[in-house]
Amino acid sequence: MVLQALLFGIGTALPLVAGAAVGIYRPPPGRWVGALLAFASGSLLTGLAFELFEPAFRTAGPVRTALALFAGTGLYVAVKYRVGTGGADGRALLAAVVFDGLAENVTLGVALVGGPAGEPLAILVGVAANNLPEAIAGADEMSESGRSPVRTLVLWTATAGGLAGAVVVGYVAFAGVGETILALVRATGGGAVLASLAVEIMPDAYDSGGPSVAFATAAGLLVTFVLV
Repeated sequence: MVLQALLFGIGTALPLVAGAAVGIYRPPPGRWVGALLAFASGSLLTGLAFELFEPAFRTAGPVRTALALFAGTGLYVAVKYRVGTGGADGRALLAAVVFDGLAENVTLGVALVGGPAGEPLAILVGVAANNLPEAIAGADEMSESGRSPVRTLVLWTATAGGLAGAVVVGYVAFAGVGETILALVRATGGGAVLASLAVEIMPDAYDSGGPSVAFATAAGLLVTFVLV
């Protein structure tokens, strides 16, 4: 139902606002940011495997599901090449959050559409855990570049609201489609999120926290595996 999609959207948005506030007023050491990103990586891996790919595989079969998975991965990579990274300042980090967040949140909304993936808690935990450190880092960079705290917080709050809406859009747009199409859309979204893990989240976690982030990744996978 739309209300559930809205609640899940709010669940992904609140960490962005909280992270921005922390980044502005009391940014933590980089290793903690890396640990949170790594935890999110493990959580998303569980969600992708059990809440997106496995149900899609059962419904659409191995060949079509594999093609959809690689299509989602290829789409993400193509857009990433087109958009670029734009550097490492606060605005670039915000742009990266918006780009990755659209893929993750729309996919979360799709995963909410009935079937065995009707309660994608692992994806929710992963997206929320990823949003917190991304917002911390981005807001911290904006503060250091001289942007006022109020403007920074308003900007991140607006971003959070838009990404929360993306969950609802993902749900509403695919609520009435057939099971096979829905399965392929899930696999495509899973491929895009998997690409964001490989290209953005995991490398950022390692850069911020070093090899020890592997433990946080394992913790994220374990916690969300218990949830699903």
